[in-house]
Amino acid sequence: MTKKSQVYRLKIKEKRDSRLKETRNLIISKSFSSLMNNQKWYEVFDWIEQHNFQFELKTLLSTEIKKSNQVFELEKSSILIDESGNFIEFFELDQLILKNATELKTELEKMNVEFIEHVNFVEISGYRK
Repeated sequence: MTKKSQVYRLKIKEKRDSRLKETRNLIISKSFSSLMNNQKWYEVFDWIEQHNFQFELKTLLSTEIKKSNQVFELEKSSILIDESGNFIEFFELDQLILKNATELKTELEKMNVEFIEHVNFVEISGYRK
């Protein structure tokens, strides 16, 4: 590994660590109550991956809604949804939006995942605010 690539990786790690720290501070300062844990998020994304379900997600620190057609990589506490290499930790997730489908709702109920059903989509919140 070259010195330049080491410096690049270190900068990426510092940026990620800063983002995670900021997220933790926001959760604490706003007294958010978690509705999901890593195991539930993992089960939901595993199901999404197996069924090639499109999804949208929003993190706590961003107003941007990220759309994805695929799960690039799924780990026990994080997900990669694009080619950026930037994993999103499950505790960063504010909201997951999926197309409303009977089989999805049945699976979410089996997983004991709270969701809000809308006409065209299902919304899973990461936190009670």
